Amino acid sequence: MKTNNMTELFQKFAENRLSTEDISDLKKHINIASDDELDSYLLELWKNETGKKVNPDILQEMKLRIDEANASRKWSRTMLLRKVSRVAAIIAVPLLATFMYFMAERIPAPAASDMIVSVGSGERVSIVLPDGTKVNLNSETKLSYNVNDFNRKFREVSMGGEAYFEVAKNEKVPFIIKTNSMDVKVLGTVFNLQARDEELTTEINLIEGKVALKAGNTQQEVLLFANQRAVLDKRTGSIKVFKDNPATAAPWLKGELVFHATPIRQVIRAIERSYGVSIQLTQNNLPDNDLFTGTFSTDNLQETLEILKMHYKFDYRINGKQVAIDNFSVNKKQQLN
Repeated sequence: MKTNNMTELFQKFAENRLSTEDISDLKKHINIASDDELDSYLLELWKNETGKKVNPDILQEMKLRIDEANASRKWSRTMLLRKVSRVAAIIAVPLLATFMYFMAERIPAPAASDMIVSVGSGERVSIVLPDGTKVNLNSETKLSYNVNDFNRKFREVSMGGEAYFEVAKNEKVPFIIKTNSMDVKVLGTVFNLQARDEELTTEINLIEGKVALKAGNTQQEVLLFANQRAVLDKRTGSIKVFKDNPATAAPWLKGELVFHATPIRQVIRAIERSYGVSIQLTQNNLPDNDLFTGTFSTDNLQETLEILKMHYKFDYRINGKQVAIDNFSVNKKQQLN
């Protein structure tokens, strides 16, 4: 096997330039490779890809997984795949994660085998699914799918949190997203889906194509088209459709937090998720009925808190990942636009 050819094929995959013939060639390379060749190539991908700035603790965990696998032949390649691929997806190492996806086709895996991508607080991750679907996952988001069946019998994923999907077209195999409150069925389209268990609504912004929605508790079905937004009220099971501006559909991808008449408790929770911090109010006196409208950049926590102080009165202290807020009260004289 020529490693350079394989490297070129993986690079083309990462850039979404693989032809049908290229995909066939890449699978052949993997299928005929020896265990030692694949071990060597996996380590080479590790060296080439982990120059990116990521959480050092996660990097160390992944390196330990690889080192342990090479040190002990008691580990099967399936075990290596299961452990390392999860970490590869979490830290968004595209070529390494892609290698794992192709390896999944080479290795017979247990019947109940789920790939789970879990994004922590203050993190964002981009992944490519085996069918070529691109997914950007926002902080505190979890996505899972069955490695054995995905893109064969069906394309089904489960999700909780918020994610931006660019679904690869395949009219014969619909793409289905299951959340705790709503199912989304698509053929090939682009949209942002927000489905956080802690919030009272599930929301989808459709940028391209069309999707079919089904409410979990009422079974109400709605067909959504481009430049529309659907909001599911979890309390009633009702889905309402609105006109939408695709330019504002997923502000978090641009590093922004945007709020329109949002309860202040949800605003505080969104700041926690975005920055990976815990906010403690000493008096725990957030008003339940106060709505906030404004926009924050997600690259500076102190700046965000200072902007918030234009609307509310409070003192704050930042200590690492802990934020303490004292003397919180509503300042009706100021209003952000």
